[in-house]
Amino acid sequence: MAGEIIPLPAPARHEKTLLIRHEFLNHYGTVFGGYMMQWADDMAYNAASLAFPGARFVTRCFGQFDFTSPVQLGDIIKIFSGVESVGETSCKIQVWAVNARTGAEVFRTFAVMVNVQEGKKAPLKS
Repeated sequence: MAGEIIPLPAPARHEKTLLIRHEFLNHYGTVFGGYMMQWADDMAYNAASLAFPGARFVTRCFGQFDFTSPVQLGDIIKIFSGVESVGETSCKIQVWAVNARTGAEVFRTFAVMVNVQEGKKAPLKS
């Protein structure tokens, strides 16, 4: 039904811990932003898919990435994600990362994940 409010799934926060290795670094010795974006996309997909197991999600868009502190060789970062809101065919996922040793925020963004079935947007079912 159009405009129907879908209840949010049970609150869940997902977490991934990464050791920063040489292959993730750019010419300045900090992590390439593209890796952070890839990890954020993975985490957004995980959060959406675990909240709605029958859905087949694709990434519709990301909000602005705010990289707030550099990540260097040997740092350990934790990336978190969780469902913020749910619409008829999509959900908004918050994604953020922190340096596990210092607690400094590394980035914050959001993703909109859309359920697609047979090439078309499809309603989410909890």
